[in-house]
Amino acid sequence: MSWLAAPLLFAMCVTALFVTWVVMEPAALRHAFDMDGRSTFELATIPFYAAIIPIVWWKCPFTGSRRRRTLLCLAVTCVAFMAVVKELDWHLAAMQQLFPSIVGADGNVHGLVKPNGAPLTGTPFKMRFLTNGAVPFAAKACVLLYFGAFFGVFAVLLAYYSVKLFKGFFRLHPTAWSVCFFGGSGVMVAVMDRLPAWYRHVNGLGKDEVISNSFGSFCTCFEEGGEMMIAIFAILAILQAHSIYTRQIKPHCEL
Repeated sequence: MSWLAAPLLFAMCVTALFVTWVVMEPAALRHAFDMDGRSTFELATIPFYAAIIPIVWWKCPFTGSRRRRTLLCLAVTCVAFMAVVKELDWHLAAMQQLFPSIVGADGNVHGLVKPNGAPLTGTPFKMRFLTNGAVPFAAKACVLLYFGAFFGVFAVLLAYYSVKLFKGFFRLHPTAWSVCFFGGSGVMVAVMDRLPAWYRHVNGLGKDEVISNSFGSFCTCFEEGGEMMIAIFAILAILQAHSIYTRQIKPHCEL
């Protein structure tokens, strides 16, 4: 029944976030959850991602040769480190230092235009930045390096284990279920990140109006909470896999 750990933990986390949203005023919740990486909750999330790095080496969740285990632990370490980089906005700080002429102190692009003549806005970590002909090649290379080290390595890991995770889910393998809810938390974060923009568009509201209302605080609560949940489920999956494989259970259950 250890496969139930992930769904039960997910239910507890979602319930805690919902209760937090209900009892807190929108302005107070935003101050506690989202202050451009400086809020209490955002700072509390970083240690969970950082903890993945020593845990994956200490409690190795992989089987096989030493070389295979080392390569897989290195891949997890790379993804976890890049998650910390993202949480601390080190990627934006690096772009500001390397390319001050096109990336401002706020982390947004300035001085560039789209093909239609409109100003290019947002951070440099957008597809429109990579496809803009006015962007220096070196700046595009840095952005691609970030995407490769973060999302690229993660995608390779996911593809490598996709079949085993799919089979493990139906076999009620605890680690497969934890990875499933790890992914579910990631989907929740992505949805909650996009919902405010959709809500603004449908209702014709400004950004500040959405941020300060109940719907905006709901999205903030579950987006930031989901980011912490991603790290928690990653740690849970590592510990479960290590516990299972050190007991040398049936080979068909190996991940």
